[in-house]
Amino acid sequence: MKKSQIPLFVILGIFYWIAGAMMVKFLGELVFTEDNPLSFLMFVLAIPITYLAIYLSMLASKLKLSQMLEPLVIMTFSAIFLDGIALTWFQWIYHESFEIALHGAAWILWAGGIGLFLAFLHSTNRKKLAS
Repeated sequence: MKKSQIPLFVILGIFYWIAGAMMVKFLGELVFTEDNPLSFLMFVLAIPITYLAIYLSMLASKLKLSQMLEPLVIMTFSAIFLDGIALTWFQWIYHESFEIALHGAAWILWAGGIGLFLAFLHSTNRKKLAS
């Protein structure tokens, strides 16, 4: 990754957070409520959705999957910063209901964790750590 690509990954992180926040907003009561079985399904669906986001990021940056660890860290911290700010001071971005906002924000954090995990698994740096 080149230093000149950092703004791209910050923007992509913001974009993915907005996309996640809008999914929470529009799927709210259907999915992100306590004891809702569809909530579990959304957490499972976060895996292919995250793979899609990684793939789109690879296309935008012209990087290989094995080079995506650092970019995923940048995208994830950009999204996590916004997730924390939104949940604390602007919860209405997610939903009027705090319960739905909380479950939705947790789903966004889960997807960020999935992205970091996938990037780590495919990272060339992982091979260096093993030796």
